[in-house]
Amino acid sequence: MKRVNKKLSLSQNDYYRQHLAIVNAFLPIKLTNKEIDVLGLFMSFKGVLEKDRFGTTARKIVMSELNLSSGGLGNYINSLKKKGFITKDMQIPKLLVPSEGKQEYYFILENTQVNAKE
Repeated sequence: MKRVNKKLSLSQNDYYRQHLAIVNAFLPIKLTNKEIDVLGLFMSFKGVLEKDRFGTTARKIVMSELNLSSGGLGNYINSLKKKGFITKDMQIPKLLVPSEGKQEYYFILENTQVNAKE
């Protein structure tokens, strides 16, 4: 079996965005590109902002970084909540959170037509 390997060294924000883009392919409900940008930026916050990830200061940073209005950001947050990517108590489900410094992925694609008996 041929194995495809790729190592990406990314900034903190890009690390979370790329992780969400990868896992998005396997999720039953898909994130839009802008939802990936919004959620990835919220996920990248550390320290004081991490403790109040969806608070006023964090929201202002996200609005500024992504050039969103308050209403626009509110719409994205509501959409993420509706899809289950932000919980009712404003947490990000553990399934979506990658390891801190490095995340590895392993999956297999199988062509059933090649393995099927004719």
